[in-house]
Amino acid sequence: MAKFLVLARPKKPLPQKANVEGARAQWRALRDEGRAEVYEIVEDNGAGFAVLVDVEDHDELMALLFRNPGGSWGSYEVYPLGTLEGETRAMREAGIIP
Repeated sequence: MAKFLVLARPKKPLPQKANVEGARAQWRALRDEGRAEVYEIVEDNGAGFAVLVDVEDHDELMALLFRNPGGSWGSYEVYPLGTLEGETRAMREAGIIP
């Protein structure tokens, strides 16, 4: 499994055609499946989301984002996440730390 932080933010002003409920429904479904932690970004008045999502790989994440209605009226920032132990091991193997 790979974990990503996705910030899904609306354009401002929010377009009238924005399907906020559709975006919310997709994030809610992932949460209900146990594959995501979903938070609303307060500044975005219910139309922006911060999501910690578990996916098999980058391709699955891209498929989720392409299907999400938010992409047509907003933007995404995506950050890959690693565990503290995994990052330390990778740095050690690369010779960055002893």
